[in-house]
Amino acid sequence: MILFLDGGYTLADGSVACAESIREYARKEELISVKIEKHMDWDRIYRYLEDAHAIVLAADVYLDSVSADVLHFLEKVEQAVINGESIGGKFYAILYTELYEGEQTTVAMEVLKNFCVHANITWGRGLGIGGNKVGTAFGRRSLRNLFRTNAADFRQRSLYEQAMFIREKVQGADVYIKPEEVSRKEYIRKINHEMKKSNRVKIAHDI
Repeated sequence: MILFLDGGYTLADGSVACAESIREYARKEELISVKIEKHMDWDRIYRYLEDAHAIVLAADVYLDSVSADVLHFLEKVEQAVINGESIGGKFYAILYTELYEGEQTTVAMEVLKNFCVHANITWGRGLGIGGNKVGTAFGRRSLRNLFRTNAADFRQRSLYEQAMFIREKVQGADVYIKPEEVSRKEYIRKINHEMKKSNRVKIAHDI
């Protein structure tokens, strides 16, 4: 069983897309998706953690860190392991950032690796994805075609490769990607344009 942890992320075509791509590429492997929130059924979460062969966390990275809810979740899991819970599944991370370079997630990735050391969980592989605003700034694509058309999304190939590691429960070198279909300069220009447009709408609404 694969336990997919939705740590709050803003993939342009919806949070379902990442989990569904992992589910699709992992083929017949059962996948249970859980959203990380302030209040959770911890008895149920601990059962999932005990049964999972692979644990996958997908989350946004802001200011070099994942959200406070994700950090609190990791602390609870670490404490549970210290108190005797058994977690044998390998840990895989998929981290998104609005910054252009996927390498901007490396600090948060190290935080997750450190958690694995303290919780005695084997690190599987990390995937850091930059340019998370591509879908917003350059036009949305349909969810149906996002992971099924040739080069429909720059994340596709890397998510597929990540799913292969998850399905086989093997370890691998962390990978960081960016939206090479657009230049860094063009990406930043588009994002700034979107931000200015949003601010104008907000100001008009407030007036």
